Amino acid sequence: MGKIFLNQISVCTIIGTLPHERTFPQRLTLDIEITVPMKKAALSDDLTDALDYSAVEREVVETVEKSSFQLLEALINAVGMVIVAHPEVISCRVRIDKPAAASYGKSVAIEAGFTSEGMIQ
Repeated sequence: MGKIFLNQISVCTIIGTLPHERTFPQRLTLDIEITVPMKKAALSDDLTDALDYSAVEREVVETVEKSSFQLLEALINAVGMVIVAHPEVISCRVRIDKPAAASYGKSVAIEAGFTSEGMIQ
């Protein structure tokens, strides 16, 4: 097994429960860790034996941009499920930072793990 990291993906979306949050998109930053089998791709040096992480990144960005969830918990679930829908993916961990939610710090962040069966409890 190996891990692929998609770091600091910056995306704007409607997220939040307050009236101003429902009007103007906010910037979020996502960090994603994906566990996949890598041995076949490592030995073959063939892209068809590897997870197309560019496609995964595009799908994540599209999912976030098109969403309008109130809660980060709902958004992280949608993102995680998009990633684990790829048959090569064993599991993933997603972290979402929402800078505008912090009054005194850099950001508020949530993190969750996923398998093809859903969010890990």
